[in-house]
Amino acid sequence: MKHLLIMFFALSTVASAQSDKFKYTDEKFADIQMLRYKVEGFEQLTLRQKTLIYYLSEAALQGRDILFDQNGRYNLRIRRMLETVFTDYKGNRKSKDFLALHDYLKRVWFSSGIHHHYGNEKFQPAFSQDFFRKALHEVAASKLPLRQGQTVDALCDEIFPVMFDPNIMKMRTNQADGQDLILTSAGNYYGEGVTQAEAELFYEQRKAPNDPFPIMTGLNSRLVKQDGRLTELVWREHGLYGSAITKIIYNLQQARPYCDTPAQQAVIDKLIEFYRTGDLRTFDEYSTLWVHATEDLVDFVNGFTETYGDPLGLKASWEAIVNFKNIAATKRTEKLSKNAQWFEDHSPVDPRFKKEKVKGITAK
Repeated sequence: MKHLLIMFFALSTVASAQSDKFKYTDEKFADIQMLRYKVEGFEQLTLRQKTLIYYLSEAALQGRDILFDQNGRYNLRIRRMLETVFTDYKGNRKSKDFLALHDYLKRVWFSSGIHHHYGNEKFQPAFSQDFFRKALHEVAASKLPLRQGQTVDALCDEIFPVMFDPNIMKMRTNQADGQDLILTSAGNYYGEGVTQAEAELFYEQRKAPNDPFPIMTGLNSRLVKQDGRLTELVWREHGLYGSAITKIIYNLQQARPYCDTPAQQAVIDKLIEFYRTGDLRTFDEYSTLWVHATEDLVDFVNGFTETYGDPLGLKASWEAIVNFKNIAATKRTEKLSKNAQWFEDHSPVDPRFKKEKVKGITAK
């Protein structure tokens, strides 16, 4: 059903592109082709709805650095080094090295880190280490992510192997059989020195065997070693990522009065409660409210949900998106959804795997 909807949307998009002069294709770099889409219907939204979108979008922007850090412990420092050179470099900005740095920075922005957004492998800079070191010396040191007392050369010595050596942190999320999936993954969901066996035992011991509604243990934390013992640093206000989460909460609070329904206000209230406490039972309550709040024109996702960035599938990456319904397109997809049983009955699969009664199929 999902693939059918995607195909339907893609064909509709192609047809629309051929009938107007809107530029759908945009910039291309490395193996990435960026596309542009019309946001049809925005002008018809009320001021109240536009204000809701604004604050939800601001809440989304505040969490950007969380994902960068989750994808690798050096990503934020690398990004700052690259951005500082890109904005402040006084040398030849048309040189091969500088243009290569520009492309590399765009890849870092696009992938939220130095690993490919899809393949997980580390992409290599096409500019030289000598060029980058020289450029870093030419910009203001106050703008670089120097540790206390650290020199620019010491910063380069620390960071350059991570960027330039293909054998260091070569995979963001490693799933190869026979290897320690945590030690061989560059993702920052576990502290240095934590092994796969230690993490699996840690969370196995914390499962409640007779709990009819078990929580997703470990979903919103980094597992680290402190004084030789494993402990969790929880992602919440006044905890790990607390500064960014406080800003997210503020913008969610500003958005709340502009919701169309009490149901969506309840979603925001419960999400704020989860962000403040880090309680995973509260997360379950929030998720249930979000699933049932289907009547609002404006919808959003904000928080720690998908776990595919963690090689063990336990910890969630941060994500956010804001959207509003395309009414005409929604009516078309609703027709497909309401006829889900017909598609199930007529699908070319073994009858043993068909559902006698399809449930829970909705679309917008």
